[in-house]
Amino acid sequence: MNRETVKTLQDLVRQAAVEYGDKVFLKEKAENNTIAEASFAQFYADSLRVAAFLKAKQQQPDAPLHVAVIGATSYAYLVSYFGTVSSGNVIVPIDAQLACADICDLLCRANIHVFFYDTRYAAMLPEIRRSCPQIQTFVALHAAEDAEESISSILYHYNPTDVAPVKAEQLASIVYTSGTTGKSKGVMLSHGNLIDNTMCQEKESTPEDVLLSVLPIHHVYCLTCDILLSMRYGATVCINDSMMRIAQNLKRFQPTLILLVPMIAHTIYKQILAAANAKALPPAVIAKAIFGGRLKGIYSGGAYLPPELIAGYQSLGIPIAQGYGMTECSPRIATATLDGESGSDVGTLVNGCETKIVDGELLVKSPSVMMGYYQDEAATAEALTADGWLHTGDLGYVDENRRVFLTGRKKNLIILSNGENVSPEELENKFAAIDLVTECLVYTEDGVITVEIFPNAELCAEMTKEDIGAALQDIISQINRTLPSSKMIHRLRIRETEFEKTTSKKIKRQQTSKGMLY
Repeated sequence: MNRETVKTLQDLVRQAAVEYGDKVFLKEKAENNTIAEASFAQFYADSLRVAAFLKAKQQQPDAPLHVAVIGATSYAYLVSYFGTVSSGNVIVPIDAQLACADICDLLCRANIHVFFYDTRYAAMLPEIRRSCPQIQTFVALHAAEDAEESISSILYHYNPTDVAPVKAEQLASIVYTSGTTGKSKGVMLSHGNLIDNTMCQEKESTPEDVLLSVLPIHHVYCLTCDILLSMRYGATVCINDSMMRIAQNLKRFQPTLILLVPMIAHTIYKQILAAANAKALPPAVIAKAIFGGRLKGIYSGGAYLPPELIAGYQSLGIPIAQGYGMTECSPRIATATLDGESGSDVGTLVNGCETKIVDGELLVKSPSVMMGYYQDEAATAEALTADGWLHTGDLGYVDENRRVFLTGRKKNLIILSNGENVSPEELENKFAAIDLVTECLVYTEDGVITVEIFPNAELCAEMTKEDIGAALQDIISQINRTLPSSKMIHRLRIRETEFEKTTSKKIKRQQTSKGMLY
């Protein structure tokens, strides 16, 4: 696909229809356990039907509608998304795991006019109508008797119509952050931002590739790397309808590529080892059976990927590549190839991305960097310099080969009484490959570096509290031997419950326990 002719999401979906036509773009499970398919051409036509519907709802042609969509990945969800952006309106994906009060908050903050919703959220509609009176139209993504509008009726009653050209600098989407350290912010991404991130690398996929889309669609990581890249290269996207059925869907669709976050990658890896042990078969044999036999590799992002896990997948004959990004960068900052060497880096800077280090913090500049935070000038000024450099909040460095290395988060940095700076993430990562540790958090308490650990319940089932404490203390002693004295951990807290997390499964760092002290 020619980058010179693809400047907007409107261009991308139209050009994909021209180049790939009747080739299958999307597969999803339908009724009676059958598989529904849609071609690139059909998808484009249906997105134009949604665009025609929105045009009819638009009171002023030069005043874009703000359109929210909530639900799991589906054909209906995606035609709503692309129908919105192709018509020059603004799409706002909503986290499907949020509570009703939080959904209402975002709908109001984003000034939503039209709300596309999965029917599983129908029970929330009375509260949403009461709390968000500015919403003019509600559209069910799937058929529902009491819905005032539905995607199926829109696709039936509206004809594809021409849309006015969209400019690259035009706002395409407002994506709200997960809010690990405070209130979520609305990241404004233009058409140009998203297209640059889609087109910044070469030879990432082929028309023969099949992707299993597993991650939440409201994340820009999933949108860009599953959907937009598949449109660019003509690959087929298969939708995983539930994390409970991921093994079944891996066998059904036999993907060649899959995007995961470390938590899911680790879970699958443990299942492979457990099955291999139970059946007395080599883990590589089990892995081939689980993934369907055609998998070329796994791309991972969103969090730290332990080197031990990378090595584990490589031992199964499955390359796994770690990347780095953030919503504010649409999202890719660095990416790795499946045939490259895996090390302690988080990938190589994507084309067009510049970096500099200021007081240990990584700053980036690229055409993928956001326009700013929606209706939040103070947060925008804090994140973006006047000349367009984005503060990532990450501590790290870039080597002469443009490989990115991260050491922690600036906001989380521990400053000891002697002036020493300690990255809690650096210490937390040392526990990542330890089976006895499910999750942990490092912080200071009374000036002492403390690690709070939620141990593996299965492994601890036959152990006393004293034995658990002794085993964890021994692990800490081993880790301390690898650390300078200034970074050594001197206090252990053991949790009896998991840490509170965001919907993206990141620990809320403000939440610490007053649990058992050892």
